[in-house]
Amino acid sequence: MSDKEAKAKEPVDAADEGTEESKGTSPKEAAADETRDEAAARMAEALGVDGEEDAGEKAAADGEGESAEAQAPKAPPNRASRRRDEVRKRRGAAAEDLPKDRNARAKELLKRRQEAAAERQGRVSSQLGTGEMVEDVLARATSGSWKWIRQNFALVQMILVGGVIATGVVLFFLYRSDEKSATISDALAAAVAADRGRVLAEDKRSDEEKAFDPTKVYKTSDERADAALAAYKQVVAEHGGTGAGVLARLGEAGALLDKKEWGPALEAYNAVSVSTLASADADVKGRALEGMGFAKEGQKDLDGALAHFKELEGVDARGFKELGLYHQARIQLAKGDKEKAKELFKAAREKLTASGPDKGSPFLSAMVEDALRQLDPEAVPPPAQLGGGGSKGPALSQEELERLINQAKENAKKNLGQTE
Repeated sequence: MSDKEAKAKEPVDAADEGTEESKGTSPKEAAADETRDEAAARMAEALGVDGEEDAGEKAAADGEGESAEAQAPKAPPNRASRRRDEVRKRRGAAAEDLPKDRNARAKELLKRRQEAAAERQGRVSSQLGTGEMVEDVLARATSGSWKWIRQNFALVQMILVGGVIATGVVLFFLYRSDEKSATISDALAAAVAADRGRVLAEDKRSDEEKAFDPTKVYKTSDERADAALAAYKQVVAEHGGTGAGVLARLGEAGALLDKKEWGPALEAYNAVSVSTLASADADVKGRALEGMGFAKEGQKDLDGALAHFKELEGVDARGFKELGLYHQARIQLAKGDKEKAKELFKAAREKLTASGPDKGSPFLSAMVEDALRQLDPEAVPPPAQLGGGGSKGPALSQEELERLINQAKENAKKNLGQTE
């Protein structure tokens, strides 16, 4: 080739070189590449992995340079071809190394750091004893609790204030309840005291005797019944829905029974028998049924009274079965059926005897034996007489025994300064 032809070809090669370079990388693409590189560098620096990525990029760049130098011919045809090949290889390697998730490498490095921290914590825990581990856990829990309290101090303060207010309300309610219960108890006690008062035409006791025995004294039974009835009605009117109100209603029924007001007494006893207290307390239920039987008996309704006393026999409480049998025997005797009455009296006596001397009612036993003795003197042994006969002296007759008992009663009354 001549010198003229070579000189003519050089501009063409230079133009080709410029054309290839312009085709390989445009200014916009280069600026985009630089922007992406800067963003990746900032993310790596924020995650603390910039050093590792820089080292990796440098190593990759060195490797790419060495491979390019090894593969490149010792005498490249021209500079444009060499640059074009390097750009293509770099783009191909970057496309292969770039993951689908741009944050995959950052996530992987973060996971490695967490695993390393857990491993260090495990090594520290394995070096602690049992007691030290417990103390460590408690210390961590305490620290976390105080941290939460500091962060939520306003909420904790509101809870504490609310708790103090709630406690005050509860204490005030309990105080008022106790005060109310004491008031109800005092009113009921006053009514019971009036109901248990003594009947004396004239109270001749001294002041010392009255102070020793503060029992109320009434001149007549009607006066006592009126006082008790008024006291019971006051408790019922003020506290009718309480347990004390139900007991006052029971006392009111008894006072009406003493006044022979059978209808109102029956109504009051019936109200007590169907109350919640009667369902829970068998003694209240039994007393209400007995009173209903008395009221029916006062109305001359013997069959109705017999039904109530039969129900009284079924009350599941000590003493009510025997009491029900005794009242049924009385009603049968009033109806003229002596054989049925004697049978029921015997059944009641057997129950009382089986219960034992410390369990059965002595008063009820005496009443049953006395009634049975009147029906059949041989059914019950005669009562023990004072003196016992024999070497200790003659036995006292029944009349003498009764006279001694009455005399003892009179002496006791004289000692207290009481006369009927």
